[in-house]
Amino acid sequence: MIITSFFWRTCVMTRQLEILRLYHDLLRYGKTLRYTDVDFYLNRIRQEFSKGKALEKEDDIVRSGLDQQPTYFTHPHLLKQNELTSGITKQEYIDRREKLQNIISHYLRTQSQMFSEENFCIFLPSSTRINMGPDVLYQFKQQSDFLYFTGCLQHDCCLLLTGKTTQNDGQFKTYLFLSERQDDDNEYYSRWFGSYISDKVKISSMYNIDHIYSINDLQTFINKSKRNYVLFYDKEFAIETNLNQKLLNEQLMPFVGTFSTIFDNLKLFTHYMRSIKSTAEQHIMRQVCQLTSTAFIDTMKYSLPNMNEQMIQTKFQYECLMNIGVSDLAFKPVVAGGTRSNIIHYVDNNQFIKNGELILLDGGCLYKHYASDISRSWPISGRFNSEQRHLYEILLTVQKELLDICTTNMSRKGLNDFMEQRLAKYLQEEHILSRKILTEHEVKKVVEYLSSTAVSHHLGMDVHDCASIPFNEKFVSGNVITIEPGLYIPETCMDVPSGYRGLAFRIEDDVLITQNGYEVLTQSCPKEVDDLHQILDQRIK
Repeated sequence: MIITSFFWRTCVMTRQLEILRLYHDLLRYGKTLRYTDVDFYLNRIRQEFSKGKALEKEDDIVRSGLDQQPTYFTHPHLLKQNELTSGITKQEYIDRREKLQNIISHYLRTQSQMFSEENFCIFLPSSTRINMGPDVLYQFKQQSDFLYFTGCLQHDCCLLLTGKTTQNDGQFKTYLFLSERQDDDNEYYSRWFGSYISDKVKISSMYNIDHIYSINDLQTFINKSKRNYVLFYDKEFAIETNLNQKLLNEQLMPFVGTFSTIFDNLKLFTHYMRSIKSTAEQHIMRQVCQLTSTAFIDTMKYSLPNMNEQMIQTKFQYECLMNIGVSDLAFKPVVAGGTRSNIIHYVDNNQFIKNGELILLDGGCLYKHYASDISRSWPISGRFNSEQRHLYEILLTVQKELLDICTTNMSRKGLNDFMEQRLAKYLQEEHILSRKILTEHEVKKVVEYLSSTAVSHHLGMDVHDCASIPFNEKFVSGNVITIEPGLYIPETCMDVPSGYRGLAFRIEDDVLITQNGYEVLTQSCPKEVDDLHQILDQRIK
């Protein structure tokens, strides 16, 4: 951010006056001490303030009080010097905003028959804190689109990006509107939740945002200067539970109502951008997939017959969260033993796993704001029986064949159709499907029933990332997707021999689409039968 020398000197002078007042207050307080060496205390205060006399550089002032969000100065073990969030630089966030503004500007120029306005405004709200119960908060997770374009982890705020279709690149404006607290509220809030950024100069410098305002100025800002703009926003934000409802009703919805021309499906643009991972994002996703794979291996080595599913869940969670940079699990894991693995999103995780049963673990974690998602099935006894191994190897064969066709010419729909065709072929050839099923239509219907989950979804800042990307959209280089064929055979299914009834498997890997093919990011998580047996043999019984 470029600031005139006069303006910056004024800011520094104001800051120096505040520091001077603090200095004198601390000296006065020192003279009242009874159980501390007063001279030692006063000398240390004078020494420390003497070190900071030349605190005039922008970086130093930013460094002085950003406790709410980790920075290089407060968390050097998480961020490098030029990073705004772990692994992502400030410049990348700037580039993302400019790219979105250029995309919208180009869209308006090509849709001039629909939109007569030259001005546009892009609106992105953040998440709020959500209470689990009285005085108890859920883990905060920032709204993904907002985080992607700001790097800001503050709650109850919003980003505005404005521009004109006639502007050249780099001539757009950015505005960040933050929630406002009264002065008598600051100390209370800081004591309970930690200090937060309140200085506009710091915020502007940290995020490289042109203008910082209070959220209470949102309506005034529009009324004064932004009439005849096309508003781009996502209409679904109004029904999201992670938004502050008071803020929504009093500020955000009246703000949206100000505009006469609205495009309410902004995620068509934001999700497309987010679906193509940058080099930095790809590096983070390799890391999160690697550490999650290691957590799977350690969990397999820990699992034993007659353990409760909760113990497996706790072990997996421990192995994930022991890694610096992991903030949470990406979702509550599925830990399903026996026939419970037929329940697609089984999350009770509270039953005992009997000897001879299979266990299905579907889990992932959030690392540097990016998610992993892996599924593996293994025999709790240490060895598959003949029916288990037979069905598992069919599914594994299909999963590998799916990986081989992950190219930029493929789509999720294409993968899904291929999975159904191959499963139908192998289940018939191996005489697992009843010979009474004769027609192709009947076979397809049964396979759809036995493999009821979609074979792929996008992965990134959310587990089911970029949900607006069409199912039949061709992959592009930089997409990260899952490949997760599953077979779920209910105990009551009469279309298969009795030994296969009640069995269920899912094999899921995370895959980066490249120019020349694909890269399996979860390659180190074992899935071959012999590899699983070898790991299970290492268990301490």
